[in-house]
Amino acid sequence: MLFERRAYTLRPGYEDTFWQLQRKWNTPLTYRPMSERNLGYFATMAGPAERIIHLYRWDSYEDGKRRIAAIVTPERAEYFAAARDLLLAQESFLLDCAPVAELNPLRGGGRDWLPGEPAFDAVNSATTLVVSERELDFLPGTLPAYWDGYRKLDAKTMDIVRDRLIGVFVVTTGQLHRAIHYRWHRSLAEVEDHHTALAESALWQTFQAAHAL
Repeated sequence: MLFERRAYTLRPGYEDTFWQLQRKWNTPLTYRPMSERNLGYFATMAGPAERIIHLYRWDSYEDGKRRIAAIVTPERAEYFAAARDLLLAQESFLLDCAPVAELNPLRGGGRDWLPGEPAFDAVNSATTLVVSERELDFLPGTLPAYWDGYRKLDAKTMDIVRDRLIGVFVVTTGQLHRAIHYRWHRSLAEVEDHHTALAESALWQTFQAAHAL
């Protein structure tokens, strides 16, 4: 399997218009080839403003190409023209799971994560879910040591790391030597609570310091 992260930077003030276009054009009937593999659309609350993030899970690179081609139809020409007028930039990364099984609790070992299959416990609504995205860039050749550092963490620290972890991915096409961490929370307060729990771990602080640029 293969993952793709798409980022769309909108012109200031056009986020509501973007969502209106999605509701009008990306219906279950017209968008099914993509929605069958879409893990989520996310609007940023912190970091770059006016940015929308899409995550997809493809069976393969060819599967992704086939599904994208299936929605590019003459009937949707109006949507593509209108959507492009809203954009300042768009980018795409292809991602693989980090080579540490503990960092990918929703996939591997016979597990998979597809749309329609509940993955998070005690979430009342997907629309209120908070997803944190953390990008770390490394010098060429230093990522293997970073993964080894995770393998050396004790069980208590790894339990904190894995709490509400969606997965850790490595960029394979795009900005290389980059790891992207995704974690889910029921609120922004839970995001801060998790940051605090990690900050209070001396072993985690040592691990972070060892792999800081």
